[in-house]
Amino acid sequence: MRRREFIAFLSGAATIWPLAINAQQRIRRVAVLSVGVTPQSRDFELVHELAKLGYTEGNNIIYDIRGAEGDSSRLPQLALELVAKKPDVLVGSSSKVAVALANATREIPIVMMVVGDPIALGLSGSMSRPSRNITGFTMSTAVLAAKRLDLLRELVPGVRKVAFLLVRDNPISKGTGEEVQKAADKLGLKIVSLPVASGADITTAFTIAEKEGATAVLIDGDPLLVWFSGTIVDECLVRDLPAIHPWPFEVRIGALISYGPAIIENYSRSALYVDRILKGVNISELPFEEPTQFKLAINLRTARSIGITVSPVLLTRADEVIE
Repeated sequence: MRRREFIAFLSGAATIWPLAINAQQRIRRVAVLSVGVTPQSRDFELVHELAKLGYTEGNNIIYDIRGAEGDSSRLPQLALELVAKKPDVLVGSSSKVAVALANATREIPIVMMVVGDPIALGLSGSMSRPSRNITGFTMSTAVLAAKRLDLLRELVPGVRKVAFLLVRDNPISKGTGEEVQKAADKLGLKIVSLPVASGADITTAFTIAEKEGATAVLIDGDPLLVWFSGTIVDECLVRDLPAIHPWPFEVRIGALISYGPAIIENYSRSALYVDRILKGVNISELPFEEPTQFKLAINLRTARSIGITVSPVLLTRADEVIE
């Protein structure tokens, strides 16, 4: 190689090498939207799961996290604010968040940690091959609600009328309500629907449930109700009403019983999807998936407090029992 060509080669390398290093060290941006409170990234399980995959905050990843503080009407504006940050991936949880994010962008990949039926919501034409810029992990809300109703009847054998607490503007509440009614008809139960729009409606809903003679409560899986689960638990304890919730962690704060997906699985699987997208995998190659692990949790302290005797058969089926 001639001297002049060698110098030209070195000059080109000097330009290319820093670019290669910068590409390797590029800081990725992940934006997160939730119905509830805005969590600190250090307290967010998804961040911990991504850290296991090599993403260190401030080193090679930045998080923008927004929460609607229980006010779902804020979701569209918060979604637009996050899109304006130009993240590499958007992450959310709940059907309303999914719709807000999907309406805010058709370009940025979206991973939903929990979402209802994406086809019914108009988010995709296929479960196996997402047709838009959104994928994630679904929860068969209607099927699970029917299963919870069956567990509630087993827990309270004498129940005849059940209050169904749900969120009024949830886009899949209609389908869930229909499945609950079908299950109730098979079990010989009467359903009292209690749609709420905010946490301020919860006490009123429980007052109506008592007036209607409901002796047990079925809680829908909407994140707004999870956000106000403490209020719901308190109302049940004050009124000695047995209720079944969707998430195991609610039992740890005093709920009587819960049945639903093991949420930690959704965090870990969502982190894997985010990782694959950051590495260049197309959304269409990441199918919507159903949860594979479900947990039944029972709080015996709460059962004793409200005068409920849990059968030994039900206890042996429980994955978690709080004495």
